[in-house]
Amino acid sequence: MNFYRDFIKKLYFRHAAGDSDSQAMNLDNWAGQYFGRYLLRCEQNMLGRGCGELAGYRLMHLGVSGDGSGLESFKQLHQFYIRPSAQPLQFESSSAVGAYAELPLPSEVVDVAVLQHALEYSASPQAVLAETARVLAPGGHLILCVINPLGPIGLIKSLMGLFLRRPEYGFHSLRKRRVYDWLSLLNFQVVGVNNGAYNLPLERPDWLQKDSVWEQTCQKIHFPLGNFYMIHAVKRVAGGIRNTAPAWRAVGEQ
Repeated sequence: MNFYRDFIKKLYFRHAAGDSDSQAMNLDNWAGQYFGRYLLRCEQNMLGRGCGELAGYRLMHLGVSGDGSGLESFKQLHQFYIRPSAQPLQFESSSAVGAYAELPLPSEVVDVAVLQHALEYSASPQAVLAETARVLAPGGHLILCVINPLGPIGLIKSLMGLFLRRPEYGFHSLRKRRVYDWLSLLNFQVVGVNNGAYNLPLERPDWLQKDSVWEQTCQKIHFPLGNFYMIHAVKRVAGGIRNTAPAWRAVGEQ
């Protein structure tokens, strides 16, 4: 539970330490579980199919990093992770440590931003999204991987958090429409939405086969109630209107 502790303490000073501890989550341990690996594998496959060819030079990744292979399908020359904690890493891909609501980057320098569960596990998802919008260049691509509150893991969140008190169930329930509204206010245009990982969140490998009949059927019909949803949005910045008409001159004026 130390993974997000420093991160959440830095997000907003108005949050008490107890609140931060209750929302903290060790995503490294979560990604090491059967269901965590299954969820990340489904997300990485979807990222590779739909987002690997996005144009740009710099790619930023926030959130759960797994084994560091989440960005293999992307073609950007400069790819880097930003983690909220300076804990020892299991891989060498991470490039920086910083609070997600105060990213250590200048404005409009990132071409592609991938937020993999960085929103729902932060103290203020709006602040993280707004800060990501700041560092993203006009025309840049934003990829959000968010746990679906209407999916299997979202529906059992309250029950599991109450009886088992496991930190991975301490996420914000962010419905798609709510995230759409935030993106609209930040001048993003949603260009694609996908759903994935339909199997029940049980720690049993036989239940978590991504090529099961149930999984294939849900993918084929685009069933909207998977364990996560992925939003692809583009930052649109409207240009100002300038008066470029030539100034009128009086007859005979030089």
